[in-house]
Amino acid sequence: MTAHTEQHWRDELAAMRARLDEAEQTLQAIRAGEVDALIVGDALYTLDSANASSNRLRSDVLAQMKDAVIAVDNDLRVVYINPAAVRQYGLSASQSLGHPLRQIYTARWYTDDDRRSADAAIHADGAWRGELLHIRADGQPLHMECTVTALRDAGAQIGGRLIVSRDVSERYRAAEALREATEQLQRRQTEFSTLVENAPFIFGRYDLELRHTYVSPLVEKYTGHPAAAFIGRRHSDLDIPGTLSEKWEGALRSVLLGGQVKTLRYTFPSLSGELCHFESRLIPERSSDGNIESVLSITIDITERELADIARRAAADALVEQDRRKDIFLATLAHELRNPLAPIGNALQIMNLSSDMAQQQHARGVIERQLRQLVHLVDDLLDVSRISHGKVALRKERILLATVIRNAVETSRPVIAAGDHALVLDLAATAGTLVEGDMTRLTQVVANLLNNAAKYTPAGGRIVVATKCEDDQAVIRVTDNGLGIPAHRLGEVFEMFTQIEDSAGRAQGGLGIGLALVKHLVEMHGGRVAVASEGVGCGSCFEIRLPTSLLASQEVEAPDRPGAMLPGNGSRVLVVDDNRDSADCMAEVLSLLGFETAVAYDGDEALAVAEALRPRAAILDLGMPKLGGEEVARRLRAEAWASDMLLIALSGWGRDDDRRRTAKAGLDHHFVKPVDFDSIVPLLAKAVEKAR
Repeated sequence: MTAHTEQHWRDELAAMRARLDEAEQTLQAIRAGEVDALIVGDALYTLDSANASSNRLRSDVLAQMKDAVIAVDNDLRVVYINPAAVRQYGLSASQSLGHPLRQIYTARWYTDDDRRSADAAIHADGAWRGELLHIRADGQPLHMECTVTALRDAGAQIGGRLIVSRDVSERYRAAEALREATEQLQRRQTEFSTLVENAPFIFGRYDLELRHTYVSPLVEKYTGHPAAAFIGRRHSDLDIPGTLSEKWEGALRSVLLGGQVKTLRYTFPSLSGELCHFESRLIPERSSDGNIESVLSITIDITERELADIARRAAADALVEQDRRKDIFLATLAHELRNPLAPIGNALQIMNLSSDMAQQQHARGVIERQLRQLVHLVDDLLDVSRISHGKVALRKERILLATVIRNAVETSRPVIAAGDHALVLDLAATAGTLVEGDMTRLTQVVANLLNNAAKYTPAGGRIVVATKCEDDQAVIRVTDNGLGIPAHRLGEVFEMFTQIEDSAGRAQGGLGIGLALVKHLVEMHGGRVAVASEGVGCGSCFEIRLPTSLLASQEVEAPDRPGAMLPGNGSRVLVVDDNRDSADCMAEVLSLLGFETAVAYDGDEALAVAEALRPRAAILDLGMPKLGGEEVARRLRAEAWASDMLLIALSGWGRDDDRRRTAKAGLDHHFVKPVDFDSIVPLLAKAVEKAR
């Protein structure tokens, strides 16, 4: 750089410093009010023109603002309003300027504290900023964000307020909607938590690593561990059987990989040791991008349902088995009923074709035996019906146990003899032992056991009846060396329609109800019955336990058996039955016993014969066409001469309702066909004696 150039720059710098000093002095003079005008080049600037320019600038700025600006004096009258405020409040400048601020809007504070804090801030700091509600003149509410500034004059006195407002209604509504949504979400979460924690289900959630992220509190009821003990742990980390843990984790992996809902069934021992049945539904949960992020499990205790299903299946199986047994029973019944009919028919042919007395006697014996068999079958069926309907009434008395055994042996001796069995009685231990029971029914019980032993023991077998007293109970044991009972069938022998086949698979006859009757009748006496067998070919032992009488053992005579048939002494008896064979045979038997008999085959004929002969007794069938036995009885009772006449019903109907109905009709007794003459003849004889 040359000396000339260097001097030039020094001169320029000095001139610039001089102008800056002059400008600074001018600014100070302007600030102090000592200068009225300023000339810059060709332009003249005065204070008034500067103020006017500044005012125009401020006006332009306020006019272009999007926020509403309103200035008011101390009386809250509007002295300025910008276009944004005009638009916001829906009033023109002429409707606003000079008018009270309340004509533009009414301020409503959200709380009284907001208003008090705003006034305090304006007086203390000259400004306040916050939110409140402006109600326009037309009633429209606006949520506003406001800045209120105190306007001061040259003396620092407040001359009014400048209010800058921004409509934040949309934001407020969005915030309100967000708040409501948040509250609703919280309510739903609370409801969900309440539901989950009180529902009869166990809810669980698992992450991608098969770890628990949530378990509902109900899990503690089954595992004994609180829900918190499961969080962050897999099934394999918990006290869960290994096979079940593997099953669970395998199912969870399947849901995570396949994205399909899966149902899992399993059992788990409860704290009480009982086995509980569960069903779990595993549901994949996806994130917003569609990827599976967790698995939700809903587990329900289905133990009651499962047990009910098991019981239902067992009942269905039992029904099928019962139906099978019913079919077998019906087939057996048909077979057993036909068996006696064949020899009866043959015996009748012999009696018709042969006059040889020996053959006639043999034929009569066949008929008597087979008839007893038929009666026995029918009696068993009736007993089953009565017992199942609770209509068997026991006539209990103190009876000797030995008498029961002797009567049963007498009843079963023909069956035992037919099988050529040896019968051994060991009754010494219970000599004089009394039991409270129905002689007829207990005899039936022991006889059924003897018949059963004889039937299931091959010819030439051995049957032992032994008795003893044990723990205030009379014990009867019937033991045989017959076919025996398979171990898996022991529980069935006392069930209805059950028959045990021999080694060749053949049943031994009968209806399969004898042992069921034994069980029911023994239990009606307060006793128990049991069976034991070492298996097929090893024989059987049936044991009956009966409570002994509370009275001391003593000699008690057996109840009187029906006496011998008494002669009729020519007394008149009317037999009425629409079955001619039945009526004629009955009349013939009574004639042989000394009665004078008359026969009628329908109700009308019966009334006519009775009127003519005036019999001492009448045996009436009930189910006759036109006029039944009950109506015949009612009409006879209406006659003075027949008021004390003995009326006996003889019918195939023997239910309690039938007996009540016949008693109401005036009949004295009710017997079921076929009649036991040892029962009916004494009644006829007694009526004869009474008439003398």
